[in-house]
Amino acid sequence: MTVQIKSLTAGYGKHPVLHGINMQIGGGKLCALLGHNGSGKTTLMRCINAVLKPLEGKVVVMNKDVAMLSRVQIAKIVSFVPQSSHTAFSFSCLEMILMGGVSRMKMWSAPSRQDRQKAWQICEEVGIADFVLASFNQLSGGQKQLVMLARALYQDAPVMLLDEPNSHLDFGNQHKIMSLVQHIVKQRGFTALITLHDPNLALNYCDEVIMLKQGHIIASGPTELTLNDVNLQGTFGDNIKIDTTSSGVQVVVPRYLSQYT
Repeated sequence: MTVQIKSLTAGYGKHPVLHGINMQIGGGKLCALLGHNGSGKTTLMRCINAVLKPLEGKVVVMNKDVAMLSRVQIAKIVSFVPQSSHTAFSFSCLEMILMGGVSRMKMWSAPSRQDRQKAWQICEEVGIADFVLASFNQLSGGQKQLVMLARALYQDAPVMLLDEPNSHLDFGNQHKIMSLVQHIVKQRGFTALITLHDPNLALNYCDEVIMLKQGHIIASGPTELTLNDVNLQGTFGDNIKIDTTSSGVQVVVPRYLSQYT
């Protein structure tokens, strides 16, 4: 397994947020992390990225205990796309992307011609070549998220963490980000863990789901088996269920919208 969480308890100060979490994600999988605000999704991300030290248990990525690795070593196996991004300096998008390769560079060295060519290729793949020389801080929220996704690709780590990358995006950009991540995972064989608020995005794009409530895993496994009425209601409450449209498409809706209520 690419990511393994073993008996993980974690939190802030003396207040645990996660309680004895056990989970694993295989290679080449796009896995959604679902749950209410405060359920522990971001805390779990921080533990996987070794930004937060667990109170108990451990995190193993690519057969390595992340607690034993340096930040440079972690950057070679885990990339991170935050909810939103801003920099105090007027970096161009290209410069922001090239920063993803810091773990591969020697001290005081600069990106090579080959590095820049690789960054440009990724920009074309993600669809941001038209504004790659623009100032990062002048971009829209959706454009910034695409740049941060490109930086994660340039980092070339086998595990990608995306913490609510759709939280400030419009409908179209939400699906653009999800489609891109799905394509990247399949094409490159990466493992991606993405926190989401909308279970419909998980239903449409993700291979697996992990459902959290108050720091405990309610359910986990393949999306088509795990994302069901019982688990949705156990995670989000009784006012939600899966319905089927007239064209046969499954959607997660409030119960009062269901034709079966």
